Amino acid sequence: MKMRLMADAVVFDTYAERYVPSGYHGPFGLKESFEAMSKIEGLHGMGLTWPTDPLPSDPDKLVKMFDDYGLKPGDCTVINYDDKKWKHGALVTTEKNIRQDNIRLCKEAVDFAAEIPGTKVMVWPAHDGYDYPFQTDYSVAWKNMVESFQDICSHNHDVTVCIEYKAKDPRQRFYIGNIGKMMALFNDVGMENLKGVIDTGHALQCQEGLGEDVIFLTEHDKLGIVHLNDNYRDADPDLIFGTIAFWDNLEFFYYLLQTDYDGTIEIDYQNPREDRVKSLKLAVDNIYMYKDFAEKLLKHKKDINENSLNYRFVDNMELIKKILFK
Repeated sequence: MKMRLMADAVVFDTYAERYVPSGYHGPFGLKESFEAMSKIEGLHGMGLTWPTDPLPSDPDKLVKMFDDYGLKPGDCTVINYDDKKWKHGALVTTEKNIRQDNIRLCKEAVDFAAEIPGTKVMVWPAHDGYDYPFQTDYSVAWKNMVESFQDICSHNHDVTVCIEYKAKDPRQRFYIGNIGKMMALFNDVGMENLKGVIDTGHALQCQEGLGEDVIFLTEHDKLGIVHLNDNYRDADPDLIFGTIAFWDNLEFFYYLLQTDYDGTIEIDYQNPREDRVKSLKLAVDNIYMYKDFAEKLLKHKKDINENSLNYRFVDNMELIKKILFK
């Protein structure tokens, strides 16, 4: 596995919220973001969005801007969730003009990504769900979801489009609410360039095993993008990776390092009450710490795997503790 570690620009946000609409910090300019990221050892670049503002939309100018700071552009997230027009969903809505507007936006992102080698397009169906029984037609919604992704993926078969699944928030139920529903969608869409995002926080919120998810998507050739954050499995507050679910995060890296995954690993958290630059440094340090831990375990892979095959959990825990902490 190659480590291409990126950070989402949201890590330098003002962190406005409904309780503190003015945010916890002042604005953090684009130049400040680039300068801060360029000074953090082990961080390779920043994630992109479409529309690209405040970054330039011209791919050549954008790549040059990154080059000037010794950074690389990451994957491109379609911003199809920040306007009230998407309230009934961008991919499933029966409002044909709204759905076509989203498809157009996604295709523009695909065209943009095609000009930047290695860049994938990420779609988060943030409003594609429901809140109440009898609120929506499930059959029509699923049909629209399938057709939307078929249209988007057909636009350029050489660009990988990735779905970020989530259980809830902002909707109480997402149509693509877990890894299984995402796999069902892959099957119905039938496009090889449609893949999935493992957002560790979303997977934890779904009560999934992070290591199992890595293996599941890898063995189906559907692991497209990795997002790292953390939580207590009850919600998705996007806490700093490696601060809560220690064993889950350790097993995640143990299995991820055994794959040939060569996509980006994107830091995706919110830490409003702390220093933004220090928080990002902590996130980067934590990721490399888990990578180092997993590499130590892999030197004992034969014993760990043998214990797993023979259901000797206690033996594995004693072995792992000995390797890491003694």
